[in-house]
Amino acid sequence: MPLFDSLSASSLAASASAALKDVTGKLAKLTFTAYKDNKFSEQNKEAGEYKVMFNPASLSLRLQVEREDSQAPGTTSSEMKFVGIRPQEYTFDFIIDGTGATGEQVKSVPEEVEKFLKVVYDYKSEQHEPNFVMIRYGAVLLKCVLKSVDITYNLFSPNGRPVRAKINCRFSSALEQQLSEMINSKSSSDLTHKRVLKQNEKLISLVNEIYNTSSVLIDVARANGLDTLRMAAPGSEVFFPPLNNK
Repeated sequence: MPLFDSLSASSLAASASAALKDVTGKLAKLTFTAYKDNKFSEQNKEAGEYKVMFNPASLSLRLQVEREDSQAPGTTSSEMKFVGIRPQEYTFDFIIDGTGATGEQVKSVPEEVEKFLKVVYDYKSEQHEPNFVMIRYGAVLLKCVLKSVDITYNLFSPNGRPVRAKINCRFSSALEQQLSEMINSKSSSDLTHKRVLKQNEKLISLVNEIYNTSSVLIDVARANGLDTLRMAAPGSEVFFPPLNNK
């Protein structure tokens, strides 16, 4: 199963449109599994996992770009300087039905809601926070934390007991700190960077900024097919590949 810490819009669309089948050919149910840490190395067996009765018809993906929108007094616009990429958010809607009308095994709706909340929402004193949640949905696997959950009871028995509930839950992508810092760092030497040289900007200055050393200058020039450093003229597109600092 492919593993996605986060999704591109295209991969999400492809997964959503694909048939959701497991290795036995049965319909794969949307599953939420509780973990104790953001490395997802230890499952919270006490909380366990929760499988929905009916798969949602859609999965919503929210992408956010954070920008600084402050503006100087007397101006009518802002430079909207880039600050960072916000964690991706995923929204699911699913139904818990206790009427038996669908042919599924009759279940207690309040108990099913409690089981779901135990996985995604309940506060754990040992961890001092709710669980981290791994979400499996066909070919999609997400590592998340819960942001919000709305529970709407929309059908009741004659004695007032809820027999159907709609769950709307929103999750935010959760990456361990080291990986998150690497992804968001503008100067991480472990990632490939692409820059366009500006007027009066020197290649050696960018190399120092990204690798914290100028000793890899020749390697960068070689990776860009530059015979001499003078060939990197203003307006040139230069790639800075992952390199081991010498």
